[in-house]
Amino acid sequence: MDNDELFENNDELKICKKINRDLCGEIIKLSKNKAEIRFTPTESMITDDNLLIHHGFIFSSASFCAMAAVNEPNSMIIYSETKFLSPIELNGEIIFKSHALQNGAKKREVIVEGFLYNIKVFDAIFHVIIFDKSMFKIDFKNLN
Repeated sequence: MDNDELFENNDELKICKKINRDLCGEIIKLSKNKAEIRFTPTESMITDDNLLIHHGFIFSSASFCAMAAVNEPNSMIIYSETKFLSPIELNGEIIFKSHALQNGAKKREVIVEGFLYNIKVFDAIFHVIIFDKSMFKIDFKNLN
């Protein structure tokens, strides 16, 4: 299925276009200041014999959801407060929902919640900063 077919409306993803969707999930909804990601863990994400998924993959999918809600080029996460509310087992599909609280600001807070069978299993707030151009093109020596 083409990624464009997954979007609920005509908004276009401007960030993370080359991200590995097998690791971070698929966008199922994208609109101004909001995004939803479907994350389906695979066997390569298992931490032990209990078939638990490593929390790093869950965090990565949630952060992708936060960035998609902001959907601004030259943006990056600078801080997060994260709560993992339940372990996730193999075959436990998580739906992440994000909502950016500010619009038009250079620094935005994004709430991300993850649900497994309509039970909240993840809760976070991400702080995202937006630069006018790529950080690697900013001449820090001549800013004064």
